[in-house]
Parts: sequence; C-alpha cells; structure tokens
Amino acid sequence: MPRPAVAALAGLLLLGAAPALTGCSVVEGVIEQQTGGQIDLGGTTVPDDFPAEVPLADGEIVNGSAVTAPGGERGWNILMNVSDPAAPESIAAQLEGAGFLAAENMGVGGVTEQGGTLAYANGTYVVNVLLGKTASGWTANYTVARAAG
Repeated sequence: MPRPAVAALAGLLLLGAAPALTGCSVVEGVIEQQTGGQIDLGGTTVPDDFPAEVPLADGEIVNGSAVTAPGGERGWNILMNVSDPAAPESIAAQLEGAGFLAAENMGVGGVTEQGGTLAYANGTYVVNVLLGKTASGWTANYTVARAAG
C-alpha cells in the first residue's frame, strides 16, 4: 500500500477514537505530525465536503471528521447514534438504493445481533460502516474514501 494511503488510513482509524480524546487541537496536531496529512476532527455535523452520493442513516451525529493525505486524497469519518432497531438493514438498503454494491461476496462485512460491518463501493467511493448495538439502538461509524483506480 502506498505511503499516502497508509497515512490516510491511519488518520481515519484514529478519527474513530478521537471524539473520546480531550484537547482536539492537540490530537489534530499529533495525527498531522505522524501522518503528514491534514486532519479536521470537526464536531457534531457532517463535513461540508462529505460526498452527497453517500447516504447516511437518520440519527444524531456524534462526530464528523475528515482527513487529507499528503497527496491530496480526502477521507471522511462520521460517527452517529441511530435509534432505528433495524439500522443494519436500513443502512444497507440506503447504500444499495444509491448504487453501491456490497463487498460481502469478497468475504468482507457481516452483521450479527450485536454489531458488525457493512462494506460497499460504487466505483467512486468505498464505504465501510462499523455497527455496534446499544441500549437505545445502534452506533454507526461510517468511513468513506475514494475508490482506488
């Protein structure tokens, strides 16, 4: 995997944990220094440049963040609480309705009663949704990046 892609992936993975960390500007600085990318830990809204063709479930945005790799590649991470008891099925249906294809046939993804992952792509974007069951519904952590190629 090329270094910019690794840096972007590392940044996106760290974004998922960033809301739990204090001192966001400190966290941004550390991530940027380690990855060479530009990080925007955002807040409780979806970043303005989030791809419109990627549908999001209805729910409360916990954190909306973005990362730009040194080569200019952009990725987004949206963490949200979804009260829909059928969130995994609803999210899958939304993505499929928007033209995304499931990656299950490649051995990626799968959801149980407690959580799991959905993996989709449409030729332009790759969308991975990490799901976790909560007392009031689900958490859905969307990671979106441009498809390779």
